Amino acid sequence: MAAAATAAEGLPSRGPPGEVIHLNVGGKRFSTSRQTLTWIPDSFFSSLLSGRISTLKDETGAIFIDRDPTVFAPILNFLRTKELDPRGVHGSSLLHEAQFYGLTPLVLLLQFVAFSFEKSWIDLLAETSSSMVTCPHQLYFPNCSQYLLPS
Repeated sequence: MAAAATAAEGLPSRGPPGEVIHLNVGGKRFSTSRQTLTWIPDSFFSSLLSGRISTLKDETGAIFIDRDPTVFAPILNFLRTKELDPRGVHGSSLLHEAQFYGLTPLVLLLQFVAFSFEKSWIDLLAETSSSMVTCPHQLYFPNCSQYLLPS
């Protein structure tokens, strides 16, 4: 009862890791698990789903986030796979959004690639169909030795 009342009042309840979360990002709907959104501590999503940040809901009950859905798609895929496919998104926009969402591992990865290769993501992907990028931060990815940029 308390969880239903909390959700009805617009505050997200704390739920099981496998709970499906529906998002409306800039008018586009996304669905994913609570676990996917919250594996990075102290991120926007961890704060949002713990109730530390207030939420807006759309007419369907999805959490509304007034951000660019085009840039959000690769961010959500990173949260799902811990791999990054930045095709179709400007690198600085992706970095800006990763910083907004407080996704430290993604920010570190983007900064690492930019400084290591001194090239844009688009230039890097154009040169090779796939490229191995060494993991920049073992704290977040203890089993990670490399990132594969998908072809």
